[in-house]
Amino acid sequence: MPAIFLLLALTFSVFGADLESVGSIPSSTLDSLGDTAGSYGSGSAYDAKAGILYLTSDRGPGDGTIDYSPRLFAMPMPQDSVKVIVNVSEPSSARLYKDVSGQPFTGLLPDSPDAEPRMKDGRRCLDPEGLALLHDGNLFLCEEYFPSVLQFKPDGTFLARFVPPDNYLPRNETGEVDFRPREDRTEGREDNRGFEGVALSPDGKTVYAILQSALTQDGGRGAGASRLLAINALTGTPQAEYAVRFTDPASLGERGTKLKTKNLVFSDLLCLPNGKILALERDNRGQDGSADPKKAVFKSVCVLDLTGATDLLSLPEKPYSLRKADPKFKPLNANQPIVYVKKKLLFDFHELDLPSKGLAWDQVPEKWEGLALL
Repeated sequence: MPAIFLLLALTFSVFGADLESVGSIPSSTLDSLGDTAGSYGSGSAYDAKAGILYLTSDRGPGDGTIDYSPRLFAMPMPQDSVKVIVNVSEPSSARLYKDVSGQPFTGLLPDSPDAEPRMKDGRRCLDPEGLALLHDGNLFLCEEYFPSVLQFKPDGTFLARFVPPDNYLPRNETGEVDFRPREDRTEGREDNRGFEGVALSPDGKTVYAILQSALTQDGGRGAGASRLLAINALTGTPQAEYAVRFTDPASLGERGTKLKTKNLVFSDLLCLPNGKILALERDNRGQDGSADPKKAVFKSVCVLDLTGATDLLSLPEKPYSLRKADPKFKPLNANQPIVYVKKKLLFDFHELDLPSKGLAWDQVPEKWEGLALL
């Protein structure tokens, strides 16, 4: 039976990454709400005190065309079992994300012109992607539709939303914020390319969110760099902003010839105790449920070091933070005279002996999206 969810457990040393175990969930598995348990692991966060691995769905099946209620999953994982991931066949505890009025969000593509992702019937839309655990046990969730960072209780109760600078917001041809799908978008996050990863600093004061790829006005998925936004975790105020380059496909040798920069995305973030940040960078290839998927080429975790990187929000006149119509606007691509975030590869999936754990190379899934420190 095909697996729709994959868990990899790894340990790291001076010798590199060691694959501890691989686990999968059969496609027939139902969650505690009675739905098939797809979309596990779009984001993940581990609560060591409670022994719970939190996993979030994305907007659900059909890429926003099916009325699915996004949800948070809680998977018991005590400290003594974190290196051994077993197949999960029992329903996982699922909690629906609920908006400020207590109504469940929908994963449908917004069809209303409201200045908030909504349906014409008033329901709010949500496309969850990344999770981070707060010190008080609540969770930060980043999402793509707005894009923004939201705070929820573990039971799915909405607490707050942190909104990014204006240049992040998707707009229509008249410059108005418009969350409906558009093929002619010229400003803001690209459709389905909003905030994809979120992480909390060790001191709990700063939450980081990374765009899956560049803003439309920066060149979109072909720009070669993305934005990492640092937000005050108490007030929601943007504090700093950095540029992170994508891996150059040419650096991957022969296998890189199958990729272009537009095929690469950032998927998740995780802060380390030393202040550096792990980032999951991957291609858009692999098992995706289609009849003829393209074989995966690049799935990796890298280490981001912000030391010395240019804070785009501190620059005179903030040229990379302006709206496109401003004459002083500059697109944030991979070739600007700034200091980009230092990025070092931690591991590439080609270094892992996946077949020895039962995962054939041609069965590697496309969506490596969740990252948790166990």
